[in-house]
Amino acid sequence: MLVDDVLTTGATANAAARALLNAGAARVDLLVFARTVTGA
Repeated sequence: MLVDDVLTTGATANAAARALLNAGAARVDLLVFARTVTGA
């Protein structure tokens, strides 16, 4: 499980998830406490 305080573009979470999956993780979950809103 990945934990992130604020999700902006998701690029970091995506890269971390891909690295875990490439290393053999069967599944990756992401817990985010807040996200930024764009285009509002």
